[in-house]
Amino acid sequence: MNLTIDLQHSGISEEKLAARREEAQAALKKIRSQELDYTGWTSYPETIDKAELDAVKAAADQIRKSSDYFLVLGVGGSFMGAKAVIDLLKPEGCRTEVLFAGYHFSARYIQELLHKIEGGDLSICVISKSGTTTETLSAYGIFKEYMLEKYGAEETAKRMYVITEHRSNYLFDAATAEGCTIFDLPVDIGGRYSVLTPVGLLPIAVAGIDIDEMLAGAAELAKDGAFDGDGLDYAILRQAMFDSGKRIEVFEFFDPYAAYFGEWLKQLFGESEGKDGKGIFPASLVFSRDLHSMGQFLQQGTPSFFETFLLNEHPAEDVEIPESAMKPFAGKTIQQINTCAEKGVFDAHVKAGVPAIRILIDYLNPERVGELIYFFETQCAVSATLSGVDPFNQPGVEAYKKEMRGYISELDK
Repeated sequence: MNLTIDLQHSGISEEKLAARREEAQAALKKIRSQELDYTGWTSYPETIDKAELDAVKAAADQIRKSSDYFLVLGVGGSFMGAKAVIDLLKPEGCRTEVLFAGYHFSARYIQELLHKIEGGDLSICVISKSGTTTETLSAYGIFKEYMLEKYGAEETAKRMYVITEHRSNYLFDAATAEGCTIFDLPVDIGGRYSVLTPVGLLPIAVAGIDIDEMLAGAAELAKDGAFDGDGLDYAILRQAMFDSGKRIEVFEFFDPYAAYFGEWLKQLFGESEGKDGKGIFPASLVFSRDLHSMGQFLQQGTPSFFETFLLNEHPAEDVEIPESAMKPFAGKTIQQINTCAEKGVFDAHVKAGVPAIRILIDYLNPERVGELIYFFETQCAVSATLSGVDPFNQPGVEAYKKEMRGYISELDK
C-alpha cells in the first residue's frame, strides 16, 4: 500500500485495534466472496473486460475530437466520483470541458448551462442505474431536445452515451431504439461504488486522465493480502470512535480541488453506514478557508467528532510570494505556508484533545487516486459490516423517492 495511515493521535490504543483485526479480516473475506449483493466492485479493477475498457477509451477519444463540451447527467454515485477525480487531477491541454448536471432541480443552473454550451459542439452521457432517476431523466429530456434541434436524430444518437444496467428500463430501451452507445453498469455494483466502472471511467478519460493507471492503482489493493495485518485498522478505529461517543467524522483537506472528493466520501460513508439507527455522520471541510468559519468549533466545540486529514505530501506546483509582500511571508512559497498551516492545525487540535487521523498520499497522480478510491471503498464496507449493517443497500433513499413521486403525480391532476 502506497498510502500512509497515521493513527497514533487517534486516542485509540493498539490493543483495541488488535482485538478486532481478525473480525475485520473476516468481514473483508465475506465482502470479497460476494455473499452480499452489490460487491462486484471488489474485483472489478482486476477483471474489467478489456474490450469494454477499449470501448470506453475509444469513445473518450471520439468525444474529445468532436466536442467542446461533454455533459454528464447523473446524481450521487453517477457523477460524484468522476467530478472528484477530475477536480483533483485537473489535467491541462484537453479541448473538451467536462460539465455535470442532472443532480438537482435548479432551473437557473440549467439555463446557465444552455447559454454556456451555445455555439459549441456537445456530447452527452446519461447515467442512471435504474434508468428512471428523477433528477437525471428530467435534465436528459431538456438536453436531448436541445441536441435534436441542433443536430437532428442521427447525429444526436452518435453524440449520446448511456450508462445503465443492461436490462429493460426506460433509459436502456430508449437508447437501444435510437442507436446510442450503451455502456453497462454491472448489476452487482451500486452507484456509490461505481467510480472505477464506465460510470466514472468515461468522463475521467474524456478529461484526459489515464484510466489504465487509475485501475492499476486500485488493482494493487484488490489483490489478496493487500489489507493483511493492520491494513483494516482505519475501519476498526472508526467503530471504536463510535463506541466512545464520537458520532461525526470530519474529513479535512488543505487543497480546494479536493472539495468534491469530500462530497464523494460523504455519500460513500453516509449511504453505506447510516441505517438501523447507526452510523458515523460524515462531514468535510477545506482548509484554510473553513478554519475561518469552523476552526473555533473544531478547537473548543462539542467533543462529538474526530478528524481525518487527507494530505498530499508532494504537491506538484508552487508559487513564490514576492519580497514586496508583508513579512514574514515574503520570500516563502504558498506551499510552504500551506504546510505550516497543516502542521499548525494538526498540532493545535491534538493538543486540544481532538482525535486526529492522517492519511498521506505521496504523489497526486492517477495511480494513487485509483488506490485512494479503492482504499476508502474497502474501509467503508468493512466499517459498516463491523457495525452490523449492510453496506450496500439504501432503503431510506427509496422512502423519499416514493413520497416525491407521489407529489409529482399530483401535478397532473
